[in-house]
Amino acid sequence: MKRSSKMRLQSLILILLTFAMLGTFMASMISSVKESKENLERSFLNENQFYAEKLANLTDDLFKNMLQTLKTSAKHMTTIYTNPDEAYAEINDVLDSTNFFNSVFYVNEKGIIVRSAPHFGLEGVEIKSVGVKEALRKKAPTISEPYVGVSKQIIILLSHPVFDEKGTYKGFIGGTIYLDAPNSIQSMLALHPQHRSGSYVYVVDSKGNIIYHPEKERISDNAIENHVVKHVTNGDEGHSEVVNTEGISMLAGFAYVGTANWGVVSQTPKEAVEEPTYVMVREVAISAILIIILVFIVSLLLLKRIANPLRKLAEFARDVADKQHHIETPTIPDRYLELNELKKTMFLMVDYYKEQIETFEAEATVDALTGLFNRRHLNNTIPSFHDYSVIMFDIDRFKLVNDQYGHLMGDEVLKFIANTVRNITRENDIAFRFGGEEFVILLPLTDVETTYQLAERLRKTIKTSKTPIGKKVTISIGIGNMPKNSIHFTELLDLTDQALYKAKNDGRNRIVRVDELN
Repeated sequence: MKRSSKMRLQSLILILLTFAMLGTFMASMISSVKESKENLERSFLNENQFYAEKLANLTDDLFKNMLQTLKTSAKHMTTIYTNPDEAYAEINDVLDSTNFFNSVFYVNEKGIIVRSAPHFGLEGVEIKSVGVKEALRKKAPTISEPYVGVSKQIIILLSHPVFDEKGTYKGFIGGTIYLDAPNSIQSMLALHPQHRSGSYVYVVDSKGNIIYHPEKERISDNAIENHVVKHVTNGDEGHSEVVNTEGISMLAGFAYVGTANWGVVSQTPKEAVEEPTYVMVREVAISAILIIILVFIVSLLLLKRIANPLRKLAEFARDVADKQHHIETPTIPDRYLELNELKKTMFLMVDYYKEQIETFEAEATVDALTGLFNRRHLNNTIPSFHDYSVIMFDIDRFKLVNDQYGHLMGDEVLKFIANTVRNITRENDIAFRFGGEEFVILLPLTDVETTYQLAERLRKTIKTSKTPIGKKVTISIGIGNMPKNSIHFTELLDLTDQALYKAKNDGRNRIVRVDELN
């Protein structure tokens, strides 16, 4: 009878306690999953847009360089166009000195091929392809739409007119890119792989025809019905969720290539968001369960302390009801203070649980290897600042470090760089690992000159310091300022990245400001 009364009381309290903790736990997990997934989707969309814009700029620069090469060659042709051997030497030099074109040829004003490199065996033949007709008609620098050439390959023709010394039109010099064979566009895009499972980049022309795709059989397919393709062929840039031809939901970023009227689309399967979300939630859940078990054990011990006096009171009440003559008066201490302390303990445990959840969420913004903030935290932090400078740098020839010393030593070099950044930066500066061997430093309320001085100190310190591999490493740096260089942080990061890219091209181990970009 006594035992039954005690168990009923404990069971009721334990059930209520269990439901309360499980309810709190489930609500926290659901909220955490939802928020984390939304944040990751936003991060993937922004990153894909930034990536597409970067590739679009590189593609744009590639075409400008191609047209400039043809322009230079066309000037040389002004005086030698009548000499087939000299004309061949010129176009062959264009083909051999660059990796821009699959073939180069000179066509006279009548559309007849004079010379080609490599030899097609078509010298003296009049060519009536779409690209050649367009070049002859326009008599101006031209990038054609993709078309099927006489070689039955899908071709893009870049051309520049040739004039004699009197300014008379004498045809054009043209370079071809074979879309269904290895080409310079494919080579450039292949240098910038996406590092997430299922991510890929494709390129479309102004009509929505696919001119680059990882799956070669997709080349020449028309994707204009895809609303992302519709946007990018209209010259728009941005990001959006879209369903691809296989019915897979993708997180896509897109950018416009102005020189060729093309569009670049970078996209990641939406399901790629789920794996990192569930990994984080699993880690949080494991820690939270341990806390819940601890809370449950403490609560059970406290419950016994409460139930025992109540049981004694119940036995006393029963004896009184049974009118026992010899009733032992139980010694019941004042429990109000203890009950209050129990309440405080429970509140403290719940607060501790919430703090743990917040701690785990905070850890999701920190790069595990270097201890610096990660790119997600940068995207969430930088919009709240309005006057700041940005230092963007990466390690020169870092791939060689990984290849020669292994990825473990490469990680040690990254840690060394992070520690140097922490030692060089000021208290209010915020450092981030942007991705791979690339880092970003945010300097609030800092002008360009002060930023340059800090960046130079960082560059010299790293250059002269002993590294984990026993050899010196160097860094290339880009510097930008808000609002001097841009009023939007995404554009500022893009410009600063271009400055970094220029520092690389200018010889590495140097600093380039956004102001120095053309």
